Amino acid sequence: MKTKAKAALISAAAIVGVAGGIWFSWCSGINYERRYKKLFDKTFKGDYKITVTDSGFGTDDDAPLKIPSIMKDYDIEYKDKNGNERHLELNSGEGYLKWYQDESLSEYIRNRYTKSDGAMMTAFSLQIYNIVNDDIIDNVLPKYFEAERDPDISHRVNGDGYTINITAFDYAAGYTQYRYRNNDKVSEYLSPENCPVLSDIDMDSAADIKTFVFRVNIDITDESKYDMIDEFTEKAEALCKEYAAASDFGGNYCCTVRTLSGEEKGFEEIDKNQIFVASGEKVNFDPDDDKAHDKYKDMIVEKCGYNTSEK
Repeated sequence: MKTKAKAALISAAAIVGVAGGIWFSWCSGINYERRYKKLFDKTFKGDYKITVTDSGFGTDDDAPLKIPSIMKDYDIEYKDKNGNERHLELNSGEGYLKWYQDESLSEYIRNRYTKSDGAMMTAFSLQIYNIVNDDIIDNVLPKYFEAERDPDISHRVNGDGYTINITAFDYAAGYTQYRYRNNDKVSEYLSPENCPVLSDIDMDSAADIKTFVFRVNIDITDESKYDMIDEFTEKAEALCKEYAAASDFGGNYCCTVRTLSGEEKGFEEIDKNQIFVASGEKVNFDPDDDKAHDKYKDMIVEKCGYNTSEK
């Protein structure tokens, strides 16, 4: 009897120990300094400063588990290729948010690291977006258009009777959430062997990322310039081709040039030219297809092995 009682006590202690370990792991939150250290060392080439700007216990009110965990705000200071100071801001609480309406308790507990990795990949993509947009707007766009930066919208420039929106972005970042089942691709992206080096990124290096797309949208609002739509399209495509020339695979880009009438927020589209290029090859979509861009995004990432259908 003593042997059985002792075994029962040992089993109970083991269960309590495991439960305590799980509880401690949960409440400790995700330590970004430890989990992503190798990634940070590689992407910032060892030259960065990481600061915890805020820390405290918290929980998502919509989450199926209300046990609080430590959530930290981070600021990572580094320099880009041109020596400009950049800041990557992160929140370790991303893994503890409820991203999906149908997420069960067990999935919620299991998915916290997957969510954290997806949020990290998105944060990296936004850094590249900012760096490349600045590079294009400051150094490349002036060769083709006379326009000034919009003081309120970082990716927009304003010309005489027209506006240009530049969005150079990694489309894969839109497919990082768990419901797309691309966990292996996210892990590959964040691995020190494959991750983008933010300290070296510029337009040329971004153009060689196979899921990265340069997008130019031009809206012509001055009626006297409506007949210049083809000329604007030629210039926009020349700008895109300069970007694509830096790629070893032909590059991905798309441009839309429209003539609009009316007032802002009430514009009516009169005419439109669109060009889609994937891996250096033009892709034709129905000009009246309002889902054309979504289809284009799927095409780009599917070429690189990403799943685009939701779970």
